[in-house]
Formats: sequence, structure tokens, C-alpha cells
Amino acid sequence: MSADVSAKPSIPAGESRSAPEIAGGMSSRPGNGVEDRGEAAVGFGRRWIRRGVYVVGRVLTAPIRSYLSLRRSMTVASVSVLLAAFMTLNVIWGFPWNGMMGACVALLVVGLAINRIMCPRLKLSVSLPRSAVAGQPFTVNVHLANVRKLPALNLRVGWHREGVRDIYPRRSALSWEASEPVSVDMLRSGDQMQWHGAMRFHARGIHDLPDFQIASTFPFHLFYCRKAVSTEAQIAITPAPARDDDDPTSRAMLAAIGDWSQKLVAGAPVEYVGNREYEVGVPVRRWDFASWARLGRPIVREYQSPSIQTVTLIVDTSQPEAGERSTSRGAARQQRQHADAWFERLMSISATAIAEITHRRVQLNLCVTDQPIVDRPTRAGARSSEGAESMLVRLAAAQPVDPVVGEARILEAIQSSRSQPTLVFSMLDLGGHDRTSLANTLPAHVTYMTIRAPRPGDRWQSDGETDER
Repeated sequence: MSADVSAKPSIPAGESRSAPEIAGGMSSRPGNGVEDRGEAAVGFGRRWIRRGVYVVGRVLTAPIRSYLSLRRSMTVASVSVLLAAFMTLNVIWGFPWNGMMGACVALLVVGLAINRIMCPRLKLSVSLPRSAVAGQPFTVNVHLANVRKLPALNLRVGWHREGVRDIYPRRSALSWEASEPVSVDMLRSGDQMQWHGAMRFHARGIHDLPDFQIASTFPFHLFYCRKAVSTEAQIAITPAPARDDDDPTSRAMLAAIGDWSQKLVAGAPVEYVGNREYEVGVPVRRWDFASWARLGRPIVREYQSPSIQTVTLIVDTSQPEAGERSTSRGAARQQRQHADAWFERLMSISATAIAEITHRRVQLNLCVTDQPIVDRPTRAGARSSEGAESMLVRLAAAQPVDPVVGEARILEAIQSSRSQPTLVFSMLDLGGHDRTSLANTLPAHVTYMTIRAPRPGDRWQSDGETDER
């Protein structure tokens, strides 16, 4: 929302405006004040109507919401007490039975009131790593502090909701796993505690941590008082690297990547840069006897390690167009699952390539076609400012992109690579109609590898086909 405020200049002394000018200025928007007041009154009335409807709805649904809240908070102990109260109605009334029913009802009412009064309110902070691999556990530390003046009693803290049974387990399946909740007998006012555990996400992506669950069963474990505290934290789940033992074709694909990266570092381990006079401690194998004899003083040859070679890895997230769309819901779901598995396979092979290239101490620039291409100028001998973890985080955030956009960004990344060795991973065949213009303009220093779709029943499939230009 913004408001425009304008100031009108005052009339200087000795200067007057004519009546037509003043009249014209006043009559430029006839009835402006009346219309504004009418619109304000209409908006005010609508807000009160919506508020009234909301209040009436809350009042009408209050009994239902109270019943559902009471039913969800009941435990085995409260259900047993409630059954005992029902049993007292099925016997001949007398003094002992009246006392038992009164005791059961009083226990339930007083226990529910105390449970709600003593409901804990904890402040938390979460400590977790920046990224983790999909399917691999990572440690999470949660710091809890009791901000109430009353102590928190009979606590259960963790990521899982306590006392809730899954009626439909398949529908309520979680995309993450976490350590079991822990019990805390008492947390005094102002005291702190720390929860140590592990979590694991199954899918790649940028995930929000679920709400941290706090439950209290004070007094006598009759009722649950649950609090879901928002963690306001995110973690990048990077793709799981492809392995050699996944299948034979995947092993061939990884071997092709290893051979390509091996060519980058092949050759002499050092380079000759010139001669200099002898210094104590120089190995004898570096004597330059010809220069020594010509100049009459000891001369040695000087070598240095070659400059770090820069490599560009382009991950094309363009997805092929789907074939004929099936009318059945099950076939459409299978098509989506197949496309997702193909895309995740591209991410896994890309993660393996990053690990392989950086392991050989080669400077790597990563370009993902769903993200803007950033030109990273580097000087000889300098390390890349982007580490391997940052590259994997970018893969975690990768999303499919239109093939036209992907091709344009591939050409932009190749142009910014400045004749450096470049490796392109794509799900689109270089000979297809979506890559015709790219195939005609592909430079000689670019290697194009097509990631094939997984076959039914295979976890990972690839024929390791490469196009080197």
C-alpha cells in the first residue's frame, strides 16, 4: 500500500488568481468529497459484515470444535476414567455409586482445566547444517527455553505428534523421518534444554523443517496439551550421487565422466619456466650444466606447477515434451513419476560429476539452465569462489525449464566459458528437433552427454552416449 502526498504551492504576496481559475480548480472533480465518503462507508460496511459472519460462524461451530479438541486430547487414562463413569450409570443408584461417578467427573473436569492452565510455552532455536544428501540422516539440535512463569511438566518433545493415530497411513505418509520424541519430567521457568536428534528427507529440494511438537500430559497423564512451534528454518537436500553398482549402463556413464575428467589433468605434472642461480637445497636433478659451463656459475632449472584449469559444467534441466496424454488417472500418474525419475537421475549424475571433477583439483564453474547464467571471471591459479557444497545446493533448487529457454542459456554459458573445456548434461538428444540449432553451432571444446530415460524396472539407466564436438 502506498499513499501519494502532494503539496500545492502557496500564492505569493501581491499575486492573485482570477475567479475563473479558482472556480475551474474547484470544479475539476465535481462531487469528489461525497464520492469518497460514500466509498469509505461501503468499505466500512463490508468489513463489518465479513467480521460479523466470521463471529457467527465461530459461535455456531464452537461446540463441534470443542468436542473435537477434547476427543483429540484424551489419553488412555482419561478414556478409562470416562468408562468408569459410564459404568456407574448402569447399576442401582446408591451412595457409593454416586460418589464414584462424582469422583470420575470431577477428575476429568479438574484434570482438563489444570492441563490447559499448565500448557507449556517454549521458545526454540534450531541448529542444522546448510545441506544434506537425499536419503542420508543429518544431525539437528533444538534449544528449548521455558518462557512462562509456571514450570512445564510431563513433557514429550520431538518432531512427531504425540497421541495421534494415523487412520490413513498412505495419505499421511511423511517425506521425512526423525528421531523419536524424548520425555522431560520438569522444565522450570527460565530453564533451558537441548534436543539432539537426526532427520532424513527422502526427496531432493529446498525443504522447510516441520513444526516442532511439544506435548504435556500433566496432571496424571489424563489429557494431551499439544503445541506446534514453527522452526522457520530451511535445509537444502542435495541429490544422491549415482553409484557404480546401480546398473551396468549407469556404470558406463560414470566411466565416461571419469575418462573425460582424466583427460583434463593428463600431461606433465610441472612446467619449465626458466633458469636461475643455484641456491642451497635445490635438488641435483635440476642442474642446468650447459648454462653452468657457459656462464661459469651454478645454474639450475626452475619449474612450477601448471595453473589450475577451469572447466564449465552445464546442467540442462529442459524436459522433453510428453507424448500422448492419457485420459486415465493412473496412466497420467505413471507418466509424471517417470518424468520425475528421469529428472532426478539427471541431478544425481550431475552431483557425481561435480564430485569427480572437484576431486581432481580442477576449477569448476556450474551453470544450471533454470537459473540465470552468472559470468565468473577467474585468474590463472585462482580457486573458484563457489565451493562444491554451493553447487550441490544449486542442484537441490533446480527445476524443469522450457527447452527453448534451456537452449538459450546453454549458448549463453558456452559463450561465457571462453573456450574452456565444457561438459553439458541434458535429457534431450543433440540430434532431436529441440537441439537442431545447438548441434549446428556447438564448438569443439564442448562435450554433450545425453542422459537417457530410465527403463521400467531399472533404478538408473544410461547408455553413456556422448557427443564431442
